[in-house]
Amino acid sequence: MKTAQRLIASLLLLATPTLQADEQCGLECLLCPGLADSSHYAEGIMKAMKHIAPGEGTWLFRSEVDLSNQFGIPAEMQPQFRRLIDAFAAKQVQVVIAVQPTRGMMHRDKVRADSAYGFDYALARRNLETFLGQLRAGGALVPDILPLVDKPPQPDYFFRRDHHWTPTGAQVTARIVADAVLQQPFYAGLSKKSYRTEPSVMVPKDGTMSRGLKRICGNNYGFQYVRGFQTVPAGDDMSALFEEAATPEVILVGTSNSANRDDETKNYNFDGYLKEYLSVDILNLALPGAGQEGALLNYLQSADYSPDAPPKMIIWELPASFRLEDPLMYRQLLPAIQGGCGKGQVLASQQSTLPPLQVDQRLEILSNSGAQRQNFADLPGFLDIKLSDKNLKDFYIITYYDNGQRDKVWYRREAIVEGGQFYLELSKAKEFRGANLLSVFLEPTAALTEPGSVEIKLCR
Repeated sequence: MKTAQRLIASLLLLATPTLQADEQCGLECLLCPGLADSSHYAEGIMKAMKHIAPGEGTWLFRSEVDLSNQFGIPAEMQPQFRRLIDAFAAKQVQVVIAVQPTRGMMHRDKVRADSAYGFDYALARRNLETFLGQLRAGGALVPDILPLVDKPPQPDYFFRRDHHWTPTGAQVTARIVADAVLQQPFYAGLSKKSYRTEPSVMVPKDGTMSRGLKRICGNNYGFQYVRGFQTVPAGDDMSALFEEAATPEVILVGTSNSANRDDETKNYNFDGYLKEYLSVDILNLALPGAGQEGALLNYLQSADYSPDAPPKMIIWELPASFRLEDPLMYRQLLPAIQGGCGKGQVLASQQSTLPPLQVDQRLEILSNSGAQRQNFADLPGFLDIKLSDKNLKDFYIITYYDNGQRDKVWYRREAIVEGGQFYLELSKAKEFRGANLLSVFLEPTAALTEPGSVEIKLCR
């Protein structure tokens, strides 16, 4: 134990020089006016940092995410969210949404009045409560995190200069989620297994915002160190670690807060705490850098998901800053839940060679014209598109109709989400009502230099 303590002390000493500041202005000397300059947030990872707002002590916040007051699904997307949850319910899948509050709400005592960017805790809390209500009205099971927001835990819920939660944040959230699930009738039908949680490695965190501070001002606040944890099967039989997994009953999807990564210092053990508190095995398919629905889409399009043998429960870890507002999200997820054309009626199909294409060049990948034209007006169907190049994840799909209207959709799939398979539910917008589908084109957003192939099906 003494050796470990000396090691931790040494690490802290290594970090200390970055905290040295002028005696007259203290930590303020490490800040600079450039933090408020929008031009520093125009490209790359810095787009997500806008604007870095100094907090009390060595805390840093992001003005557009951490200090936001606005949450909730836009009114026009609420019916789509209901359709999504209904589609899972039709397959007897219970969706549990674990909403993660913002750093501003959980650490409002660290927000500086002169760098609050309009943050209003009372307004933010009301809007978060509305968001939780929207999710519940859509049919999801949404554990109540508001008591946690009202009375945050004593240890830091979030890292002081990073957008991830600490192991403490993961633990207390998992407890709330588990308590809600334990009260549900479906819980009795889940297979049980015992787990225990034990201390793991120390987690050093410099933080995305601290790196942004260094990029803009040339300074940073050094590392924050917290104890990590890991969860393992309880009892003496460690062979459970190597058992062949049966069809998973519980799936976890979400962001880097939940993801299991090879680097132990980037794991916060949310899935482990859920396993312990629920006494169930969980297949963790959360992904870092996949956005609000990337991990869920990736799962539904993978071999881990079967529409004939779906899981009993999906736990979806969702930061409150995500608004579930993208129509394309629903137009992809709904066909994926049904199993795509593998479970649908194929009405038309076409295979094509995908030649090298320049930007603004298009390739027709499905035609419904001439003597063989079929009537697809008001079809409750979707497109099932398979690309041989799984790295092609940024392109347009353009659907033309016989009334002169077109539906142009931009796919911008995150790099970590698998490529190759894409779905597109046909638009139900009023401008396409009564119109027949004529053709579908693919248009790249960057030049395609190598030939490939594309297969498209239109299914009901």
